[in-house]
Amino acid sequence: MALRGRGFVSVGAVAACCALAAACSPDQSPASTPSPALVTTTPAESQIERQMRLDYEAAEEAYRASTAEQDRLYQAGGATKASAALKSTTTGAYLRITLKSLREVHESGWHSKGSTKIISVARSGGWREGRVGLTSCEDNNAIRFFDRKGDDVTPGVERRYVQELTVVKVTERWKVSTANSTRVSSFEGQPCGQ
Repeated sequence: MALRGRGFVSVGAVAACCALAAACSPDQSPASTPSPALVTTTPAESQIERQMRLDYEAAEEAYRASTAEQDRLYQAGGATKASAALKSTTTGAYLRITLKSLREVHESGWHSKGSTKIISVARSGGWREGRVGLTSCEDNNAIRFFDRKGDDVTPGVERRYVQELTVVKVTERWKVSTANSTRVSSFEGQPCGQ
């Protein structure tokens, strides 16, 4: 990207120099035809760059949809089986861990109020066809858990996480497959922090 910006500046500088040289030229004949305007273009996105962009966008969309479905299921009191929406956005270890947590909430008779706040999502861990890495900053401090009596049973710990995610393409659908979560007190200095 820096090369594109540098190239753009160089073309602009050349255009400015040419314009100045023409303006300062002492002998311009009135019959001369003006040269066509200099057109600057940026290189088009290559096919592989386009595919990478589309894959990352689809992977992030799957992650956000998975998070929204998890919030919905926690608010409904957990679950004993994965919903169709959860199965369509998660797979493997990530689905197993998520379902285990949803079962624990269900068996405890708890439910939640509030939603996960995704601060930002960054590309990480590389790209290869059918597999991408994302890093997400999630703030879950607004989520409260309540028992059957309505008592607040929310754990009294910081609930901000940096998640290193692997998202894979399974039968034409992107699904979160693994996550490595780290609890943090601040997102400052994190790859997904703002």
